Amino acid sequence: MRTTFKKPKTVQEQVKYLEDNKKVVYNNISKKDAEKILYEHCYINVITPYKHCFARFDPSTGKSARDAKNNHIYDHETDFSAYYQKYQNERISYPKIFKNLMWFESTFNSIVATEVLNYYHINSFTSFLSFCNKLSTNVINMNIPDEVRSHLLDEISGFYQKMKRYEDSFIFFDRLSLSNVITVYRACDKKVHDRIFQGLLQAKATLGYSSPGTFDDFLKRVVPIRNCICHANSLEVLIEYYDIKTKELRKATDKTKFKNIIAKLSV
Repeated sequence: MRTTFKKPKTVQEQVKYLEDNKKVVYNNISKKDAEKILYEHCYINVITPYKHCFARFDPSTGKSARDAKNNHIYDHETDFSAYYQKYQNERISYPKIFKNLMWFESTFNSIVATEVLNYYHINSFTSFLSFCNKLSTNVINMNIPDEVRSHLLDEISGFYQKMKRYEDSFIFFDRLSLSNVITVYRACDKKVHDRIFQGLLQAKATLGYSSPGTFDDFLKRVVPIRNCICHANSLEVLIEYYDIKTKELRKATDKTKFKNIIAKLSV
């Protein structure tokens, strides 16, 4: 674990840093206006997601070239406006994506709650605990990576405290996060899992995914997309990096899947 972090820079220092280290010029947007943009929208949103677009490309690796310090290499000048335009182009789609995500989340939660409450007859703490135990047993028996199994079991183990807080099964389901509801859907018995999927198909709430397998694959990626939109983070970073901390890039197939989902949500 690192104990020291990058030294914070003022927006004036950021503008100079871009000029000195990233070959950024300020012809179409003045330095003063660039400072205002960085102050109001943040370097990590306006600059960080798009550095790879303007850096040297290494055809031997299929990635952006980096120096000994793992920083991008820039061969040509780029106007600050090019970065800002990419930021604007990305963010213009956010309201539409947000609207579609909220509709999906509401419909998904409602159908899962209705089917699960009735299938497992959840009308007491005893039946609720039996339901949670059944979910855990199903997860333990799944053929999935250990880290995924651990994540699902951790989420299920937190359900008891949620129910203890609300003491109402309807409020419990209403307050679950999207990730929680997906866990319930993935871990429930196949019979109710199939009923939920059919209900989603009838409600046209599968985003065009017509099989349980492709829909389940979509569910693995929709939560980080939702979080990016709701927290005004960059989708470009989500698509590009598997691990932003280590700068590990996503595989091309994974990038394509994220892009396809985002495209569906943008319509």
